[in-house]
Amino acid sequence: MSGRANVRAVRLAVWLYQQCTCMLPAGLRAEYGEALVSDFRWLAQRSYDRHGVVGAAAAVARGCADIVYRAPVEHWLERRSARRPGADSPLVDRPGARARRMRGRDLLWTASNELSISVRGLARRPAFTLVSIATLGLGIGATVAIFAVINSVLIRPLPYPEPDRIVLINHHAPGLELGELQSSEGMVGLYRDHARMLGPIAATTEGRRNLFGGERPARVEVRNVSPEFFEVVQLDPLLGRPFDDGDAQPGAPAVAMLTYDGWQIHFGGEPDVLGKTIELDRTPREIVGVMPQRFRYDTNAVALLPLYLDPDGALGDFELTAIARLSPGVGLDDARREVNALQARLPDLFPEAFPANLIERAGWRATLTPLRDAALRANGPFGIDGIGVRRLLWVVFGTVAFVLLIACANVANLFLVRAEGRRREFAIRSALGASRSRLAGSFLSETALLGAAGGAVGIALATAGVRLLVAYEMGWLPRLEEVSIDGLTLLFAAAISIAAGLALGALPMPRFLRASIEMELRDGREGTGSHEHHRTRKVLITAQVALALILLVGSGLLVRSLQRLNQVDPGFRPDNVLTVGISLGNHHSRQEAVLFYQRVVDEVASLPGVLAAGASDNLPIAVSSLSGSDFDVESRPRAGDEIEPIVMYAGATPGYLEALGIPLLRGRPVGRRDQEAGSAAWVNETFARRFLGDDPIGERIRLGRDSTWLEVAGVVGDVRILGLDEEIRPMAYLPMTRSGSALTSIMLVVRATDDAIALAPAVRDAIAQIAPEVPLTTMRTMQNIVDRSLAERSFTMAVLVIAALVALLLGAIGLYGVISYVASQRSREIGIRIALGALPSQVLAMFVRQGFGVLTAGLMIGIAAALALSRLLGAMLFEVSPTDPLSFIIAVVVLTAVSLLATYLPARRASSIDPLEALRLE
Repeated sequence: MSGRANVRAVRLAVWLYQQCTCMLPAGLRAEYGEALVSDFRWLAQRSYDRHGVVGAAAAVARGCADIVYRAPVEHWLERRSARRPGADSPLVDRPGARARRMRGRDLLWTASNELSISVRGLARRPAFTLVSIATLGLGIGATVAIFAVINSVLIRPLPYPEPDRIVLINHHAPGLELGELQSSEGMVGLYRDHARMLGPIAATTEGRRNLFGGERPARVEVRNVSPEFFEVVQLDPLLGRPFDDGDAQPGAPAVAMLTYDGWQIHFGGEPDVLGKTIELDRTPREIVGVMPQRFRYDTNAVALLPLYLDPDGALGDFELTAIARLSPGVGLDDARREVNALQARLPDLFPEAFPANLIERAGWRATLTPLRDAALRANGPFGIDGIGVRRLLWVVFGTVAFVLLIACANVANLFLVRAEGRRREFAIRSALGASRSRLAGSFLSETALLGAAGGAVGIALATAGVRLLVAYEMGWLPRLEEVSIDGLTLLFAAAISIAAGLALGALPMPRFLRASIEMELRDGREGTGSHEHHRTRKVLITAQVALALILLVGSGLLVRSLQRLNQVDPGFRPDNVLTVGISLGNHHSRQEAVLFYQRVVDEVASLPGVLAAGASDNLPIAVSSLSGSDFDVESRPRAGDEIEPIVMYAGATPGYLEALGIPLLRGRPVGRRDQEAGSAAWVNETFARRFLGDDPIGERIRLGRDSTWLEVAGVVGDVRILGLDEEIRPMAYLPMTRSGSALTSIMLVVRATDDAIALAPAVRDAIAQIAPEVPLTTMRTMQNIVDRSLAERSFTMAVLVIAALVALLLGAIGLYGVISYVASQRSREIGIRIALGALPSQVLAMFVRQGFGVLTAGLMIGIAAALALSRLLGAMLFEVSPTDPLSFIIAVVVLTAVSLLATYLPARRASSIDPLEALRLE
């Protein structure tokens, strides 16, 4: 048995090594391949006899590493030999099998010995080795971590068949200042009847339900989907069946499908879950299916519910998300043209809902967006659009890539200094018969080891970084839960590690391969620098300075932009305000819901430490589904061809405006009688200025053509309802009884005398005393909501600032090292200068001028590059130009100060050299 195991282990080792030899040039494999494999078989057998399977595995690792390190040199030498027939080449013709076997053995053992020599050489210089590995590991780790995010968010396809053929249907009306609109029941019906280039069309909505069955009700997310949804995504349930048309009909038995996470969390992954019930908003629903784990349309939903679409539904209620699959053979552009041709026909098909002036003057059009791009859209109320996510991630990736380049330049400088110190060693080895390929292998094996070790450290750092990113609260980043170090990410890490290692060896290698042995041995002493390598070091430092300046400018622009955003007046006072999400569910009437919420407000307002309390169905900044409507002003009728203006509105209880700190500019505050009568409205200053004139109090407005008239009872301050960087829109606040939402949940706002967080337990207990079965969905301070709205900018700024500081440090270290090295190489010259009467200040000025020359070149290149690249940040900036002079000036001043300090310190040390001591050392 042991004999057969022996044979299998050795055969496997030989087979693995044989696959690795495919990396060698074809000519080398044809002539020496059999000899290489034969020698390796002997080596593997000997290793197995001594150390068993571990020995055989070590032989494979060592042999394959030799091939990996040797292959680039052999390819280079083969091309060189082809260009120059008769040139020195390792592929020496030796007739006879024995010569071929000896050549194969030489190749194997030479590479192995060079690798061992490199390991020992690096171990003898632990400071150089550790600094190089740590520097490379930092750059590689940051780059790999961000690439893992890009791979998961931008590169990896959605888990559906042909995901690029699934499109999201939205609508735009720039003239109405509404931004992007979703779809409506009427629009979905229109596309189903007339859009032949679209296949199945489904509608979905997101929602929240109270889940009963545990100790306390829980507020959970659900996704309402029409039965066609499963035809669009083309995913079969893991268990059970999808919805059919009968499930979505009014009066049909209540059913639900579980998402994979909902199945695991709430039912423990039980395989017999079909037929059981899940109670949502007091309605038991039979579970008819479970979606597979790769279903990721809505990562937070625990269940899917059937959605009924009324064939005669309204055209103008844009509250549905519509997705469709393109018909076979149809391109996206063709489908877009057909859908927009339908938009042009809307005045003919539906003249009352879509008058001709609306289509023309509002710029009405439909958009079809691939679901892959739509998945990059806002991931919750704190998100950014898909273009912004893509741009942000590539900016961050470019930032860490710059850090990697700076790290490589820094290590390359160290390696050049180390290589200069070994010039005499290589000259002696060459004189003793070492071939150029042997010397090249020495460089590449050492730099490849550094690259591999840096890559290993980088992968470890990237793994920790990815875990940190996933754990960090970044609601604006979609598909965050999918971020991981997968095969493609590891391949990317290996590629940049190999590239870094080869680049480090490529800098000194050509110079040493061209060097004259006689000139090197005649040079007089070890360590004398060459002008060529000195120029190379200057170029590397110049590049570091330029890259550091780019990062400093970028971070400065984002810092100034964030400062401007933080100085924006949101229209309310977020300090000492606690917000609480309360979910009553949809099993109460509107009047019952209003009474319940008012009772909660009254109870919380009576707590000690509470200045004011109120409730609304929407909060500024955190708004998720703000209602909007056309409106009429009784005293100012519109002209027949005038586009109907749109006003946003929200429901509010008495005390809401006071609790949030929205100032009352004119009129009276919201009172209890207003809540009961529902006949008054409060408008913001922008609404009053645009539509009501100088005396808005008492004017009557009507939201929608079929609603009742409301009297304007007050004018309040403008609030940036959609975000600090969004423009102020016309806004109306209505009594809760007139709210546009279903009032299944509201946001309670509590202003505290001091610390709002300290009130949280008392507020929670007060609500529990009124209705212990009602779940609280969120509990956050208003300041936290404002801060989270800036999360993507803060994240990008933090990455750029950290990268800029690292780049500044590495650049300063590089400049310090170059000046120090030059000073040490010119110590004899400095000693003679001082002995002949040169002042220390003159020596100091000589080195400072040298450093300043490198700095000036780097600054000029960096400024030009920063002017070009800073425009990529334009969409992320707020009231700051991409060419903001102050940001550029600060970056240049900081970099100049640090660089001059890094130049001054070694220059001062050089100027204080004792002439006698310097000449004695020579």
